[in-house]
Amino acid sequence: MMLFNKEINLGKFIIWAYFSVAAVEVIGEVFSYKPILFVFKPLTLAVLMILYWLTSAKRNLLFIAVILFALITNVFFIFETETMLFLGLIVFIIHRLLMIYYMTKLIQLKDYIPFFIAMIPFLFIFFYLLSISSGITNRSYGILIIQNILISIIAGIAFSDYVMQPGKSHAIWLFNFGLLSIAQYFIVFIEKYYLSDLSPISFRPLAMILNAMVYFAFYRLVMVIERLNDN
Repeated sequence: MMLFNKEINLGKFIIWAYFSVAAVEVIGEVFSYKPILFVFKPLTLAVLMILYWLTSAKRNLLFIAVILFALITNVFFIFETETMLFLGLIVFIIHRLLMIYYMTKLIQLKDYIPFFIAMIPFLFIFFYLLSISSGITNRSYGILIIQNILISIIAGIAFSDYVMQPGKSHAIWLFNFGLLSIAQYFIVFIEKYYLSDLSPISFRPLAMILNAMVYFAFYRLVMVIERLNDN
């Protein structure tokens, strides 16, 4: 019992550390202070990997791979150049593909009709935004088409599972993860391709707050499903 309580306390401490590191990262974004970003941007997701490794009984390497590619993407996005943005988008595609594969394995997706219906509205929204944007280079255009499809797939999985399995604990966390992912993608898309000349100070820190919440929701989703499968 004492060992179990120590594990719970350690998990709570690392969760506190995760959000504390994320808060410092947000402060770095507010002041655009690169030294803080280079340290705390990758550190946030590194702490999440440690949290998962210490609290999970299964320690699935797919989770580590998903978060690792997200960490690499975040580092690329620190550099505000077209080349680094392009490379970040490439790595992010790998991250999204791994995440979608992992999600379908976790929830054991079998009924694809509700999933396809749920993703259609998001395809319309994001492809409309893409079609009316004039600030996208030819090199990035194809990448963004793939990104729009992948975020729509994530939204379709999250919302269809929530509708088909209402009240289930994993469905609630999956819905939260999907909703936060869509909000973050929308804000980043708008900030980079519609308001790049203005870059309001609230947009990038808000995206970072959502980023921390997205991956914590993903962690909680994985943990809930792992514990359900153990019972």
